[in-house]
Amino acid sequence: MNTKKFQLLLALMLTIAMGASAQNPYAEIEDLEDEYTPVVKFSGQKPTIADFVTAYIGEPEDELAGLMYDIWQCHLKNKPLPKDTKLTVDAKNGFVSMEKIYPDEGDGYGEGTTTVEMCYWNCSDGKHKLFAISVLQFMDGKAVQTEFGGIFFGLYNNATHKIIYNNGIYLGMDDIEKESDDAVITYALPRVGKDITATVHNLPNGEKKVLYKWNGLKFEMQK
Repeated sequence: MNTKKFQLLLALMLTIAMGASAQNPYAEIEDLEDEYTPVVKFSGQKPTIADFVTAYIGEPEDELAGLMYDIWQCHLKNKPLPKDTKLTVDAKNGFVSMEKIYPDEGDGYGEGTTTVEMCYWNCSDGKHKLFAISVLQFMDGKAVQTEFGGIFFGLYNNATHKIIYNNGIYLGMDDIEKESDDAVITYALPRVGKDITATVHNLPNGEKKVLYKWNGLKFEMQK
């Protein structure tokens, strides 16, 4: 193949690839799909926040998942919640919050809380939804970082009903500079509205707020 033909073929391949990417803004995420990609089960025309929560919790495999499972099963079965827990289910706004309070036991750590927030967005391409999970943990009023803390997402395909979990790297969730080794970042999901507010805690001069605005397909960090 001569050089000119090769260049034309390369240009054609690039054009096709760019066209496919433009048609599917989530191509990079959906490339992560495999045989283990879960399916969201629901009744009716489309899933609700409750369906996303049920699909996400599934079978608990760790301490946090077990806590969420116990709280959610009480809700589904209309039973009293476990001790020192709270649950908010706002079906209209597509928002759920679960909270566990750990009383001060006099061991020097004070009272602790673990809060899990979940919500979802309809994507403007009309083909996907985005489900978000944020875990916020505090000890004696101070934000702490554990293996469970942080934020991640599930990209839901309206046609296949499959959901692909990811850390937000393809969704505009750019990293925030912590400025301190003690800094901890928490993410507050919107019960009303569509934007995510991140807070950088434990900085020498107090807290720092960072806003991620939802543009219909991804987030844009406001600088």
